[in-house]
Amino acid sequence: MKSILIVDDEVDITDTFSMLFELHDFKVVLASQGRQALEVLQDFTPDVILSDCMMPLMDGLELCTQVKSAPSTAHIPFILMSASPKQHDLSSVRYDLFLQKPFVFNDLLDKVTALLNKH
Repeated sequence: MKSILIVDDEVDITDTFSMLFELHDFKVVLASQGRQALEVLQDFTPDVILSDCMMPLMDGLELCTQVKSAPSTAHIPFILMSASPKQHDLSSVRYDLFLQKPFVFNDLLDKVTALLNKH
């Protein structure tokens, strides 16, 4: 069973994605912001991380930077998503995929599956 860590401060998004990924046989773990995600990563190593860019306390860009700079988590594929990508400077962030919100779940599932098959 593949696992995914979904990081987003919007409960509707995490609940919906959680339900849909679970229907496709993923183990899902949720975090509402970057600091909480880092705490989760101390005890759990997901196969992929899906994170919103804009969140309180620690945004997705900082989370991605910390995940990719730590030897124990650098190998985890990291997907960033945002409704407003032009507000973010992604040039210094080592993410694996960027998705513009809104998107169709089946497209997301296809991209996650392709990313997992690459790794």
